[in-house]
Amino acid sequence: MRLLMLTLLPALVIAGLCLWSYITGMTEPVLQPINKSYSGYSIVPQKVPGLKLEQFTFKGWDNEDVLAVIASKDGEESSRQLSVIGDLTVNRADRLGVIDYALICVDWDHGIRSSLPLAESLTAAGITCVLWEPRGTNNRRPYCTHGLKESADVPLLINELIRRSGKDSPVIVGVGQGYGAGLMLQAAAGEPRLQGLISIDAFASLRESLMRTMPNSPLTLATLWLMDLRMNSSVGFECFDVAPVESAARIDRNTPVLVVNLVQDNPISTLDDAVTIYKQLPCDQRDLWTLHTGADAPHATTRSISTIRRKHNRDSAVEARLIKDEDSAATAIVHWLNDTFITALDTPHVHVPARPLLTSDCQL
Repeated sequence: MRLLMLTLLPALVIAGLCLWSYITGMTEPVLQPINKSYSGYSIVPQKVPGLKLEQFTFKGWDNEDVLAVIASKDGEESSRQLSVIGDLTVNRADRLGVIDYALICVDWDHGIRSSLPLAESLTAAGITCVLWEPRGTNNRRPYCTHGLKESADVPLLINELIRRSGKDSPVIVGVGQGYGAGLMLQAAAGEPRLQGLISIDAFASLRESLMRTMPNSPLTLATLWLMDLRMNSSVGFECFDVAPVESAARIDRNTPVLVVNLVQDNPISTLDDAVTIYKQLPCDQRDLWTLHTGADAPHATTRSISTIRRKHNRDSAVEARLIKDEDSAATAIVHWLNDTFITALDTPHVHVPARPLLTSDCQL
């Protein structure tokens, strides 16, 4: 028996170390999602066609310096800007001057560079954009919390913009895509100075997104549990803690929100996620857009998306506006800001819930 124990013990230790190494390998891409498109490039480009970038720093939630830029239209227009300008010569949007800043966030890694395409489109319409590095200056935040902690930068960034602009109540809209959309939803739940929100390809919950990337097997839940242990030991959070869909339910009913689904084959953020987030919003003005696909009629402009409320075991449906392609999304967003967002600013605010919030058992 003693010989057996002496034989088994090293084997168990080796197996445990191998398992922990495997879990670490699974977890690192979650804690450090690196955008390889910009590897080797500086954080802020020296020159961007059609844009002027003004750098500044502010103190983030962890008292680390966070690098940010104010982007405005300048010089010869880029191709993205020309596309928006061409549309606006035909379909005018004359009220956008009301907006002081659009806060744009896309990636945790290379946050400024990845946000530039959206900034190009919005600055073409005369909107001043603000981009920042969620990782902090010189990448001093080694781990990503998918907006759970990084969303606390948003109020501090707004404080700095108020100080710089001299305006007590600037009109600010948040624009997020992917990681940035999840961050913005979490920020908007507790920041009333974000007066509007555009959420593009947000994930509903980190747990569900991770499960969709794993093989469907009895070991999936055990793997997630071990990944939670790894995340907790490194950063102090678990995948259960990150749920933008729950934050969506706490956004003020007076805040207009546009939910956009562009990705069609990414398990991290799906159309189901977009619909679930949309249904949780208590806002009086909420809109849902998705791409026109071959399954839609050629000239269809909307799609009725069926959902199921498990608690009551009945079907319900939401109407989604169909947009032609990703290129047309930018100009459509500009018109949503001009027509829907600014109209909502002029509407008297109310202080009671717009509708009962859906419970967690409401799934697609």
